[in-house]
Formats: sequence, structure tokens, C-alpha cells
Amino acid sequence: MKSFLVLAAVFLASLSSFAQEITLESVCSEMAANRNTKGAFLQEKTIGKTGRVLKSRGRFIFCPEGILWATEKPFPSTLVVGQDYMVQISSDGTRRTMDAKDNEVFKSISSSMMGVFSNDVSKLVKEFDVVFTADENNEWTAVLEPKDSTAAIFMKRLVLKGRSNGGTSEMDSIELNEAKGNKVQYVFMNQSHPEELETDEKTYFTER
Repeated sequence: MKSFLVLAAVFLASLSSFAQEITLESVCSEMAANRNTKGAFLQEKTIGKTGRVLKSRGRFIFCPEGILWATEKPFPSTLVVGQDYMVQISSDGTRRTMDAKDNEVFKSISSSMMGVFSNDVSKLVKEFDVVFTADENNEWTAVLEPKDSTAAIFMKRLVLKGRSNGGTSEMDSIELNEAKGNKVQYVFMNQSHPEELETDEKTYFTER
């Protein structure tokens, strides 16, 4: 009887381990289950040549239409990144629309985020060499290196980190390593997942 209980415990433990297996596919699927993701961010940019660190903070939105980076401190500014365009909005409301190809760094960030939050794994592996790992604490890391030679001139790699638990996944940070030695890190906090954006939030993605 004792041997049976030991075997049963081992069997159940193996089932539990299997059920909690975390993969790139499972992370993307779970994050895509949230139509919209909102929260606050802290940004640190380290200048490679001098080691100087520049800090800013604000709020973000990830949604099917694109990404919003609304910097609040030290100076207010807003950047909207869509599939093929970017809009910069200054503190006085002036808008400047650009083609995404004019900024390969944000184009690559947008492409990777779109792939993750829309559960388009094929898009990720088409545009990046991806190395995905997860540890015993259900924390995962995805290292993305651009395949496109033009993007690689500006960006060395993207490192996405997050957590998975009970069938849900959240991204905790993005680290961008630029080819010229600079590093930019975004840390995400206070995340929520509303089914619909507020009316004023929607206008960011409908007005150019």
C-alpha cells in the first residue's frame, strides 16, 4: 500500500509538472486572451559610451491596433506605434505622423509586441531568431534577435521577461540592446486587461 501511494504521488507530480509547462506558444496564447493591456511603465536608457542613465515614466497600452507610450515625466510626450506608422504627439497636442520604416527600433519593438499579444508566433519566428526559456518559478525569458539586416544595424536584441501562473501570463519587462551599445529597459506595473478602451484612448489609434 505504501509503495502504491509513493507511485501515485510521483505520477501526480509528473502530471502537475507537465500541466505547468511553459512555452513560447502558451505564453503568446495566454497574453492574446487579453484584448487590451494597460498599465504604468518605468524606462531607463543607459548610454553605452558614457554610462549615463536617463529615466522616465508614464503609461502604456497594448491593443490590436497598436501600442501607446505616454511619457509623463520628466517631460510629457506621446508615441503611438501601429503596424506601419508612428505618431508623435507633443505636450501642446501637435501631431507628427511618420512611416514606421523611419524608425527601425520602434518598428522592431512593435512587430515583436504585435506578435506576442496577437498570438502570432509565426510572425515572431519569421522576423526574429527566438530563444525561449522558463524556470521552476514560472518566470520566462524570450531573447529575440532580428533576422533583417537593416533592423540589425540599429538593434542587437530584444529581451522579453514575464511570469505565467494558472493559465495566465504577463510581461514584466522589455530590454532593448541597440547595436551602438545603448540599452533601454521598460518595466511594466499595475497591469489591467479591460475588454474595451476608454473613448479618449481609442482616439490615439484612429486619429493621425
